[in-house]
Amino acid sequence: MMSADLQLLIGKILTEQGFAQALAEDPEKTLRAANIEPTVDLLDALAGVDPEALRNLAASFGQQQAAV
Repeated sequence: MMSADLQLLIGKILTEQGFAQALAEDPEKTLRAANIEPTVDLLDALAGVDPEALRNLAASFGQQQAAV
């Protein structure tokens, strides 16, 4: 099962226009604004990521959760 923070992050990427772009540009600031703790692992995972890749990944997770 996904953590609440991961579910929130995926939901924001899928529903809030500009969130993926903001996350790619300044992950720490964007995560804090979304009340998600910017852990070292999460920041490392987001370093240099493309906003379109974030949207595609979030959509994939969303489809997997819908199938469960």
